[in-house]
Amino acid sequence: MKQERGLYRKSVKELPVELLPREKALKYGIESLSDEELLALSLGSGTKGLNVIGLSAKVLAGSKGIKYLKDVKLDQLERIKGIGKAKALQIMAIGEMIRRSGEDGEKEKISSVLDAVKYLKYLSKERQETLVALYLNSSNEIVHRQTVAVGSLNVVRVLPRDVLFYALKYNSNGIILSHNHPEGSAKPSSEDIEFTKRLMHLSNEMGFELLDHIIIGKKDYYSFAGNSLI
Repeated sequence: MKQERGLYRKSVKELPVELLPREKALKYGIESLSDEELLALSLGSGTKGLNVIGLSAKVLAGSKGIKYLKDVKLDQLERIKGIGKAKALQIMAIGEMIRRSGEDGEKEKISSVLDAVKYLKYLSKERQETLVALYLNSSNEIVHRQTVAVGSLNVVRVLPRDVLFYALKYNSNGIILSHNHPEGSAKPSSEDIEFTKRLMHLSNEMGFELLDHIIIGKKDYYSFAGNSLI
């Protein structure tokens, strides 16, 4: 925590490249950013003694994510050290855009494997192996999509905890895991099967249901659930 606070006080130019939201978004896609990173990218600059990443973390501290901003009040923001009326209004404007966009309106529902494949078909165009998780509520509506990892060439190194972290964060019921095979074939490797078994076991222990693991190829797909492996 002390190291994290130290990073928050550094100028953006002094931060490691992998911590910069703009560079991360350009390399891995805007969907790879956390709520704090999205807010930092939107704000552009921090306050005296606190860089934009630290400011974003402070604004969202203790909340359930960026959706909180749609209800935030001016006096709440002004109580945060370093935030004046101008920066508070900038944050509130982001919240108002979230409110007007209907974030709490109708959510995408996944009722079948084909629904999930249609939602995830963009992965077939990715040149690097990309691991994505969809987090669903009890009505099978998507509450969050997260790019968990982007590999080098066709190798993704990820731990089950990297997937389950967001299941806890978004209080989801079910998880649909998906990754692409850039070389074209959707056939699972032995590593894919082993990882899925481990994740399914840990998900069950933590009270989540791993609904499927879908591999997206260039022209086809492979569903673990459809092949009775889940």
